[in-house]
Amino acid sequence: MKQIKCITLLILLLISQLGISQEKKAACCVPADDAKKKNVSQFSIGGMKKVPNINLITQHGEKVKFYDLIEGKVVALNFVFTTCTTICPPMGANFVHLKKLMSERVESSELVMLTITIDPATDTPERLAAWSENFEPGEGWTLLTGKVKDINGLLKKLEVYTSLKDEHAPIVLMGKEGEDNWVRANGLADPTELAATLNQFFDTPSKKDEDNFDQNYFTDVVLLDQNGESKKLYTDLMKDKVVIINPFFTECTGVCPVMNENLKRIQEHLGTKLGTEVNIISLTVDYKTDTPETLKKYANEYGAQDGWYFITGEQENIETALRKLGKNVENREAHDSVFLVGNLNTKLWKKVNGLAPIDEIIKIIDSVINDTVN
Repeated sequence: MKQIKCITLLILLLISQLGISQEKKAACCVPADDAKKKNVSQFSIGGMKKVPNINLITQHGEKVKFYDLIEGKVVALNFVFTTCTTICPPMGANFVHLKKLMSERVESSELVMLTITIDPATDTPERLAAWSENFEPGEGWTLLTGKVKDINGLLKKLEVYTSLKDEHAPIVLMGKEGEDNWVRANGLADPTELAATLNQFFDTPSKKDEDNFDQNYFTDVVLLDQNGESKKLYTDLMKDKVVIINPFFTECTGVCPVMNENLKRIQEHLGTKLGTEVNIISLTVDYKTDTPETLKKYANEYGAQDGWYFITGEQENIETALRKLGKNVENREAHDSVFLVGNLNTKLWKKVNGLAPIDEIIKIIDSVINDTVN
């Protein structure tokens, strides 16, 4: 009987040791990265050190860790509070516009768009959800709240804390977790400019980003042609085209008539390519005088056909277009006489003197038209 008890005890001891060995083996086999990930308490964001990995709650009531949200991601992060009636509503609208511009990156989970309240005592998950609905956010925008002490500690490490919430700045932080080159931008800036900044943080451009690089730069500012029709600068006038761009104004008696006579001859040279492959875009530098009606009469003097656009618009819009194309001037008489010739498909751009002999101008234009993608 004693012998049976001893054997039983020995078996139990062996089983116990086997269990301990298996536990040790399981522990040793957990990847170091996973173990580290579970125990992250502080980390860096760009030059901001010792950022706490605090507990947060989303607008849907989900409990999350800050680091888990941004790990390995490109991040756009802004800060609001729901009772704010000044900068926060336009920041929210801007953020949703930015999300739409970056939709491919958001849908692929490469980009996370986060908003942290600076008033966690007031901003419950329900309040954040209701506030965000004012901007028709859709999926892909996470709003966050948490304990006052935790949120304030995080805001201080991110260098956006203010003791008076009404004095907070419209900051958006952008960068990639694990990299140093984070950007602190104005959250009220043009969303297309913010999108261009965000695109710098991705390792490879998306197909959409490649296609829309020009659109992000030139923008779709709305202009008016000589027929009074609205034209978006990039989409309607430039996309997939070769463009010939010049500045002018209808009361100009110096270089403008010479340039336009050359453009008339270029129009004849282009034939059926005009309006299908090539657009001529003549931008006025005198929006006050050059109404669509004035431009229509002026265009008729040169026999302008479909594809030769005489463009004006509201002051802000036409000045934006001129600035994007390097043609803006404070004094209308100071405009240049250079034709800007670009192929939007191959990205080849050339400049040619609009007063040069017509054969020289046409040679340059044809070289841009005939350029091919390598």
